[in-house]
Order: sequence, then C-alpha cells, then structure tokens
Amino acid sequence: MDRRCHLELILVRHADAEEHSSDGSDGGRRLSALGEEQAAQTARALKKLLAPEGLVIWYSPKERTGQTALALQVQLQAVECIAMDALATGHLTQVQFAWQESAAERVCLVGHQPFLGDWVADLSGVRLPIAKASVTLLHAEHPTSPHFRFLGHLQGSLLARLAAT
Repeated sequence: MDRRCHLELILVRHADAEEHSSDGSDGGRRLSALGEEQAAQTARALKKLLAPEGLVIWYSPKERTGQTALALQVQLQAVECIAMDALATGHLTQVQFAWQESAAERVCLVGHQPFLGDWVADLSGVRLPIAKASVTLLHAEHPTSPHFRFLGHLQGSLLARLAAT
C-alpha cells in the first residue's frame, strides 16, 4: 500500500549544449562551457529553494542531461540518480508508472523539449515555453493523481540570481 500523501515533481530542462558531438550523435552532445555554469547555478539555486530529503533524480540517458543531473545530484545529495529512456523518448506513461511505483515524494526529471513542456501541459493544464536550464514545479495530492497543481516556473536568469545570493 502506498503511504505517500503527495508527490512533488521538479522538471528541469538540460542546460546549454554543444551544437555537435565528437561522435556526431545527438545523444553524445555534451554541455557547453555556458551549460556547465548554468547546470551549477540551477543546482545551487534549487539547494536554496528545496528540502532535498528523499529526492530522486531521473534523467534522459543523453550526455547533456546526465551532466545536468550530476550537477543537481552533487548539490542536492539525491538518494537516487538514474537514467531513464522514457525521458529521452517522451513516454509520459512510463515515467508516471515509475513515480507511482517509487516511494519518493520528490522526483526531479531532467529532460528535453518539447516533452517537458507537453508534460507540464498534460499534467497541470499550464502551457509555457521551457527554456534551457529552467525549472518547473508541480504538486499532486497523491502520486496516482492525474492532475498536478502548477507551483511555478523559474527561468535560468532567476536561478542564476538565486544561486549568487
């Protein structure tokens, strides 16, 4: 029986990435120097904003999302940081099944556009552009709830200012 009474979702779009990878694949594209700084700033800002206890991080297996997730894991001391194919392919139902099966009350999803924007719209009814290195916060009263309450969206520029304070 699921004893969790709520679920917080933290959706993070990966930071700025190289135009081309050394192997020519999209999945191999690494963060640019700017992206590395954006990922670090996002992680520092979230550390100031979130209670990290029990946080799990799931990320697309693409290189740039893995690097972004690692920056978050280091700052937020996530109990789990794992790659999930559904975050690269956009299969929301697979991700929903995973969070319903998980005991975590805070799940950070590090992924890509347009999937993150579509998921925010599907879960909360709010449509907005999801820029690189931005964060969207959603809350559900129960992990199996089909509807999430939109708590806010933080652009990279605001996260950078929060990280600097």
